Amino acid sequence: MRIYFAVGLLIMLMGCETTNYRGRCNEYGFIPGTDAYSQCLQRLDMSDKDHLRRVYQPPAYGVSQGAAL
Repeated sequence: MRIYFAVGLLIMLMGCETTNYRGRCNEYGFIPGTDAYSQCLQRLDMSDKDHLRRVYQPPAYGVSQGAAL
């Protein structure tokens, strides 16, 4: 039962992010259903993913700082 709750919560949170992108593209003046609108959504999604990649550096297991590879 808990797994269904967790999956449902995750789906809801993913939907909120998409809605936020759509709202931002609407504010920028893009018209839903057009190629430009789709590109706006794609660019916002890619920008956020790129930002997360730069902010979160996964640990390098087994490699000490300053060690030559």
